[in-house]
Amino acid sequence: MKNIPCALSVWAISFGFLCPLFAQDTPAPKAASGLSSKKGAGKIFPPNSKFLKVAGHDCYLALPENVKAGEKTPWLWYCPSDYKLPGKLEQWMMKKCLDNGIAVAGIDVKGDFGTPDGRKIFTAFYKELTENHGLTKKVCLLARSYGGTQMYNWAVEHPESIACLAGIYPVCNLASYPGLKSAAGKYRMSQEKLTKELKKHNPIDRLDPLARAKVPIYHNTGDIDTLVPPKDNSFIVEERYKALGGEITVTVFKGQGHNYWTGFFEDEAMAAFIIKHGKNAASIPKVLIVGDSISGGYSKSLIKLLEGKAEMVKLGAVATYRINKEAFWHSNGSAKSLDFGSAKACIADFERFERHLSETKYDVIHFNFGLNDIFRGRNGAWHNPVDQYAKDLATIVALLKSNGAEVIWATTTPIPANAPHNPEGDDLIYNAAAEKVMKEHSIPINDLHSVVTTWDGYAEWKKGDDVHFAGNVYGKMAEQVTQKISEQLKIRRNRSKEQ
Repeated sequence: MKNIPCALSVWAISFGFLCPLFAQDTPAPKAASGLSSKKGAGKIFPPNSKFLKVAGHDCYLALPENVKAGEKTPWLWYCPSDYKLPGKLEQWMMKKCLDNGIAVAGIDVKGDFGTPDGRKIFTAFYKELTENHGLTKKVCLLARSYGGTQMYNWAVEHPESIACLAGIYPVCNLASYPGLKSAAGKYRMSQEKLTKELKKHNPIDRLDPLARAKVPIYHNTGDIDTLVPPKDNSFIVEERYKALGGEITVTVFKGQGHNYWTGFFEDEAMAAFIIKHGKNAASIPKVLIVGDSISGGYSKSLIKLLEGKAEMVKLGAVATYRINKEAFWHSNGSAKSLDFGSAKACIADFERFERHLSETKYDVIHFNFGLNDIFRGRNGAWHNPVDQYAKDLATIVALLKSNGAEVIWATTTPIPANAPHNPEGDDLIYNAAAEKVMKEHSIPINDLHSVVTTWDGYAEWKKGDDVHFAGNVYGKMAEQVTQKISEQLKIRRNRSKEQ
């Protein structure tokens, strides 16, 4: 804990609620009347802010200059962004972030105190910015006063999405501020019910997920703050978070209360903390998983295993072929999503596949095909004859390597004895052809085929007719995929150090 001297006075809070989910560009919201911070009239947004509506709520996003296409931009999420905030005092920190390549954003949830409804709006906002505006999956959070309830209650439910938490005299204890009587109204329940359920909603009681995710925390507070006393808020967080093994710094400014003193807002140490972790979030490796429904099966487990280690992008969870009058169907350039269910589908939609890989850089690409290329239609012919399959794989490998990523091929998983359109043994024929291509191009092979054949339940599964598996088998695949990806990321890091 660090002590720093100085002095001044107090500030205000407000209220509001919920709406349907959508996002759109919108004119700048009108500034609230009165002072948002000392000598600042109404809201003051960071320079070059773009204004949106998400879930019916006003939002702003300011991007740093010279943002490069295809690269994820780290970002600071400031809360609260309602009433008369952000204001003049926030501009120093926002400029620091923008000057260091970190975007700044916020959403007006109208005085919410971290309620379940407010958390849903926060999730919609996060998804909008990370999926449609090029921001990193991990975000730096900065909360002022009651924004702490918003920040913490969303963060503990999305710990894998948090790069760091910072707070300026943040509210972390609803019993302390605004008090359970006032908080109950915001939570749309009686004071008695909120008291019984307080541990589900009170930040000081919800820290464990953040500690397990190793989220770093930085608070500053004043030692004479009577509105949000540190002994009931930041000090409790500090004590409990350290007990959980978490990393936290609390700076105490002597002679300061809940006020407009610029030292709270122009804290160089806090700025360095946010910038460091924001830049670290931007440098997290990016992994692309390409494949058929088997890769879709292990994706959920894989995301958990890669949590905090890599950002995973999944393309083609399930093949989009269909047997109808035509033997084969693909997206033909007009579908919303690319078809990555087979090598043949990738070649059929090659231009868009190529465009995606030219626009988005990955550190590792893990891919597999086979079952849908092997699939035999009504006439008994393979969708993609094995010789053509090998040619298609060679073309795809060359494209993947052009992205600059480390590339891993996963073998096609076994076919059971009674699969109606995938004759037993075809997997071995196609894997042999693929292995030859991968060796010619020096692509490491992840043998998922053997994960299945060495599984205890393999003999029984082999008697069936479904090429898919139970969850525990997908879990074993996810473990092996994680291992292979980690190996390639290590090789990539070592190569970077040598250059």
